[in-house]
Amino acid sequence: MIGISLEYKSLKFSKDDDLMPQILLPKLREHNVQSIELRTVHALEPADNVLRVANLLWDYGFQVTVHSKCESVESAVSDVFGPLADVLKNLRQRELIVTIHPVIGDNVLMLTELSDYITEQGYPVRIALENNRKMPDKTDGDCLSFVLDAVTRANRKNIGVCFDMGHWAWYTANFTSSPNMLPPKVFLSRTIHTHIHSYTEGLTHFPLDQWREPFSRYIEALAYNYYGTYNIELEPKRFKHLMNATEAYLLSADVLKNNYPFHATLYDYMRFHYDDCFRQALDVFKKTKGCHFTLVSPSSYLFSTNGYRWAMDVSFLYLRELAEAPSKILQTLGDIELMVLTHAHRDHMEEYTIRTLADTEITWLVPDFIVDDMLRFGVRREKLIVVKAGDSVTVGPLDVKVFKGRHFRPDDGVGVEAVGYLISADGTPSVAFPCDVRDYRVTEDGIKNADHCFAHVWLTDEALDPEMYTPKSREFADFMLNVSRKSIFLTHLYGNRPESKTWKMNHARIVEEEIRKRSPEISVRVPKYGEIIELK
Repeated sequence: MIGISLEYKSLKFSKDDDLMPQILLPKLREHNVQSIELRTVHALEPADNVLRVANLLWDYGFQVTVHSKCESVESAVSDVFGPLADVLKNLRQRELIVTIHPVIGDNVLMLTELSDYITEQGYPVRIALENNRKMPDKTDGDCLSFVLDAVTRANRKNIGVCFDMGHWAWYTANFTSSPNMLPPKVFLSRTIHTHIHSYTEGLTHFPLDQWREPFSRYIEALAYNYYGTYNIELEPKRFKHLMNATEAYLLSADVLKNNYPFHATLYDYMRFHYDDCFRQALDVFKKTKGCHFTLVSPSSYLFSTNGYRWAMDVSFLYLRELAEAPSKILQTLGDIELMVLTHAHRDHMEEYTIRTLADTEITWLVPDFIVDDMLRFGVRREKLIVVKAGDSVTVGPLDVKVFKGRHFRPDDGVGVEAVGYLISADGTPSVAFPCDVRDYRVTEDGIKNADHCFAHVWLTDEALDPEMYTPKSREFADFMLNVSRKSIFLTHLYGNRPESKTWKMNHARIVEEEIRKRSPEISVRVPKYGEIIELK
């Protein structure tokens, strides 16, 4: 999401009418700003004042991050958490990101003590150590490497880096021969917050009046593995000869929005809507007659078959970074009867989910080639039903036929072992899961004539090139129609992949058109998260 750093003291009280919160904040919302960073919250600031400002921002619908000030290693815990004591007792969001600058002294010790305090208190807080223009002692130097070294050596899950793009652009322009040089991949992988501002007239913290080259490269490098805020950090007094603060905030927000990465838009939607969708999805277990299902991630399903509660390939992956529901699956999914798995890719077989549910009474139906992983993740052997292609088993009321998966590509053999399933029960329709198919050649040993088919959209690795994926859509249609000529559900959309490999609604519509050309009477649907659908 897009964020703006605002002066904390100006939110407490502003003499500038244009910066009064009741005037500025609605304008920021209109320009797609969803997060405000309080900058800077000093050590002696009364905790009740900080809570009052945070409540003001929450009331306007903003998420909140904080830029704190650490004076020394020894005082870091009190400097950061003294002013935030009331905010953390009354937090109105999932977690709080707190950015700090490195200090003179042992930054590893500082980060470790902050991390330990967060853990002891049970705070939903992560600390982001920011790379600056200069080293902590104000000398010129590679502060990015300095920060990365401290964060790496601290090595705590609640510690990361704040990637200040403007400061890095300043450093590379002045002290390297590669002004557009990217930070190391390991630095980007540890980034949990950002600061974005132009480097203009030899100064940083200028507005984003245009989309300059370094920033497009930085954001592209962060890519789909970055789940945090794209936070604009300006210093209005530096450019007051050019424009006022509000004009600069709104201009910068518009420029950033016009260059917003695809996955950031997806993550924003999930951040604000997924938990509601998941709560709706759980109502599927209230269905006691017939067969009902709901989608809870790109290729994860919950079912109720005449009241028998089961699930297929439940994995949350990036949703765990954005929503609260994945952290509560022990409470919400811990009493289902059966979990069925197809293969070992993390968007189908997620270690965190399996470990969380391992000590429950859930039965796990799994192919033989993932048994070792299941045991390593903590599932008891007696809770496993192990199958291979060609098997037929009965689990509760479900009759399950197992088929060889088609995950290996026919051209280069890339892929993993997988199985597909045909599942039915007395009085309910048959449900087919070909799983992730990469080889669309129709064969005699495949799943056929199911009442419903769950078809995972994949049309080569070139999701942005119609000349590549359009021919594959025809093969996809032919293959899935061999599985079912009655009903096909198109899923596996909007996964956690680069945009060039992400299948979206427009691809599903192309596939749907190809299917309908061949079988006009067939039902083709794209289920939504949380939507409960009865299978007849």
